[in-house]
Amino acid sequence: MKKLSIFLLGALGMLAATSCEEKIDPAIPQTNPQEPIMTTGDVVSATDGVLASAAVLNLEDYRNSATGIPVMKLVETKDLPAGSTVSYKVQISDTEDFLRNVTLDATVGNDAVYYVNADKWNEAHIYLFGKSPKVKQAYYRVPVYVNLDGSDYRLQSTDYYAATGSIQETCMDMGFTISDAYYFLSDATAWALGDMTVMEAFKFAHSDADVYDDPVFTFKFEVTEDMFLNADGTKKDGIYWKIASQEGMTLADWATGIYGPETNGDDNLAGILVDVNAQAGKLTEAGKYKLTINMEDMTYEFELLLQPDVLYTPGGTNGWNQANSAWMQLHSEKGYYGLFPVNEQGFKICEELDWNNATDWGAASDAPALAGEFVLGQEGKNIMAPANGLYWIFAQFDPTSYDLTTYTLTEVSTVGMIGSFAASGWGSDVEMTSADGGATWTADVTFAAGDEFKFRFNGNWDYNYGGALNKLGLDGDNIKVAEAGTYAVTLKLQPGLPTATMTRK
Repeated sequence: MKKLSIFLLGALGMLAATSCEEKIDPAIPQTNPQEPIMTTGDVVSATDGVLASAAVLNLEDYRNSATGIPVMKLVETKDLPAGSTVSYKVQISDTEDFLRNVTLDATVGNDAVYYVNADKWNEAHIYLFGKSPKVKQAYYRVPVYVNLDGSDYRLQSTDYYAATGSIQETCMDMGFTISDAYYFLSDATAWALGDMTVMEAFKFAHSDADVYDDPVFTFKFEVTEDMFLNADGTKKDGIYWKIASQEGMTLADWATGIYGPETNGDDNLAGILVDVNAQAGKLTEAGKYKLTINMEDMTYEFELLLQPDVLYTPGGTNGWNQANSAWMQLHSEKGYYGLFPVNEQGFKICEELDWNNATDWGAASDAPALAGEFVLGQEGKNIMAPANGLYWIFAQFDPTSYDLTTYTLTEVSTVGMIGSFAASGWGSDVEMTSADGGATWTADVTFAAGDEFKFRFNGNWDYNYGGALNKLGLDGDNIKVAEAGTYAVTLKLQPGLPTATMTRK
């Protein structure tokens, strides 16, 4: 008998799911190397059916197929051991690297064509892509096996596949839909199912994309300590919640289009949503929350929000780099504030030191203006000033969600120092100058021991910096000079928070 190169495989795990509602674990081959006994020349294969076609595989078309989905054809065999048979398996994945994959058995039918069970393929599709009716791109590879005396031998090697490629496919019709809108019903908002005049305020936010392309919705809200108190002053065990779809709101029916966890009183901050016998979840801690739901995966996640201490202002004067930009500070009454140069490229505001659509803010319009509204994510335009120059900016925010709401820009025409030193006497500013477009400002000033001063802009106390030299802030304390002398004073506006240095001359 002619020797071939082949590897013995243990029995491959079968798909465990019995319903399209369940996720399945991918089959993981077990390998046991053995002496080579077979080469690829002994088995000649060709793609067939859906793998040989450029058309989209609509799994619904095969729902009641007696044979299944055609994938491969056995063209020829030579010198196989007596009594052996050839079989194929189809591995499919959502990525080219096959990190997540499902192995499907193919069985032979007429004319040496091999078929995959349509229901099993659909289960695999749901495991990899969910139940969305949108077209998804899957990747496939087809290992070949020779069965002899009840054992499956992998043809050639564990790296050999008779066919590889990609295929576009759609799930069977599972009656699955994603609503255009969702609403948060809770003790912290309202339980006014069907009353849009009340519930419109508690609608989840969503992008402009189709809901099947972007099934993620978010809602921000606050749970206060007094919400945990009953009318008689006793404490509740938690804040209960459910989620209503637009259809549920329209029907005002608690049995239709209502989502929640499977167990009543579930206090997990993340889990699976169900729409049959949906129960109420529970929050046990006061705070400001962001709730994210993925209505394709049917998952939810609550995140306790922390207001950022600073905001970053990447733009044309700092190379669109968050770390190199001016960092805006939080003022308890006036929102976030900052002072920095702006050029014709404009700028954006970020809550993090990188680009993230969930934390980046732009303007509703890219028309140059001294005031405007913020827009979150990619839809936000560059914030544009009417002219190049130095600007003081205030950014207002929603006190419940911490979302940025509006901004104002004030052009700064003068940067000065005012104080008790002789050249000022708290009556006039000593003007500072900039040689780098407004990022740093300098002045030479003579002080007596014990003099005090501040930085002031536009000769106006509305816009001033004081405090420690390494931590300047709006309306900060007077800066005190310990030793008399003439100093080169430098005010640095970016990168980072505003700071100053004094170098004795």
